[in-house]
Amino acid sequence: MKYASVTEVVRRIKDDLQSDYRLQSIAMEGSIIGLKRASNGHYYMNLHDETCSIRAILFRSRVGHSMDGVREGDQVVVIGAVNVYEKGGTVSFIIEKLFARGVGTLQQQYEKIKKELYEKGYFAPEHKKSIPRFPWTVGVLTSATGAVLHDIHKIAAERNPYVEIRLFPVPVQGTGAETVIARTLEKAGRNPSLDVLILARGGGSMEDLWCFNSPQVVQAIYDAQVPVITAIGHETDTTLADYAADVRAATPTHAAELAFPDFEEIQMDLAAMADQAYQSVIQRLDRLERELGRTVAALQTRRYDDFLTMKDESVSQLIRLARQHLDLKLTRETGRLQALKASLSAMNPALFVRKGYGQLEQDGHVLTDMKLLRQERPLTIQLLEGTILTEIKEVTIHGSDKRKTKKL
Repeated sequence: MKYASVTEVVRRIKDDLQSDYRLQSIAMEGSIIGLKRASNGHYYMNLHDETCSIRAILFRSRVGHSMDGVREGDQVVVIGAVNVYEKGGTVSFIIEKLFARGVGTLQQQYEKIKKELYEKGYFAPEHKKSIPRFPWTVGVLTSATGAVLHDIHKIAAERNPYVEIRLFPVPVQGTGAETVIARTLEKAGRNPSLDVLILARGGGSMEDLWCFNSPQVVQAIYDAQVPVITAIGHETDTTLADYAADVRAATPTHAAELAFPDFEEIQMDLAAMADQAYQSVIQRLDRLERELGRTVAALQTRRYDDFLTMKDESVSQLIRLARQHLDLKLTRETGRLQALKASLSAMNPALFVRKGYGQLEQDGHVLTDMKLLRQERPLTIQLLEGTILTEIKEVTIHGSDKRKTKKL
């Protein structure tokens, strides 16, 4: 009979606790007893109510001003997760945020909405969609003026400039923001030309991020036909939109890395696949040649000597021709791959930008025809290091027969 070790049992308990959705990012209310501040700056305490008590830890990096004025016996609201300390086999509550009693009203509302949506299945893992490996168009829902959009553009340019970015500007906090976000998500989520959606904003307080806890926004994410990546607030902030998303990223930069495949990695994958195909063909030919040799040896009798000698020469000739044909085909395909690589490199927009060219945009659309210029709207010039916003003074259109000049 095989017995489980203590380590195995403790780790099973830890895995079960960490996989239980209800014990992660949970808000809990209780009274502090046994409060101690260690020399390293960590706070240790027990949180208890009328019936139970649990050991809790607030690490120095999460303290901030949350412990100012907090004393033994105080009633507090804490946000965190249950964890198991393997060495001691003890269960502890790891505190991410701590509020004096009366500050946790908003968190209580958050937990109520979270419970309702969870019971309705909006966070079900089986409903979540996978992110496509090779997207061509990525929609971004965020503020048009924030640093988030700049970060996403920067990562996209570094990893894969061939993927198109479509901005869907939305307010990311304030009254009515949740309605605009939900309506924009509904529209973008039904757009068949989009491969991935990123919903993102920078850090902020719980009040700042409250619009992302709206059932409207959760419903829109759940109904979206396009996979949704969320990157809202800091890594320790988890909104209800994050729970409903197909993938939750720690930061907007991380979201961009998930959405935009690295072009250099794609090239290396293609090269590895080509080499693997070549090796498979060579191994197959070698195996057939060995099998043929064994078959010829097994049939080697006196009356078949002349016949087999002739066939052996014929088969050897066929093998040589096959190898020559394979080498020729591999050489040809390698040339095509190199030509494709050169063509793709030539199409790299960054090369044109470094030569002094810029991409013209008006109202969020790339201009490919000067006839589409609108007099009353400003013009954006997209360069490698940033953008230039300018007004249109005069446009000269070069025609096939004569030049036309339009003063605006």
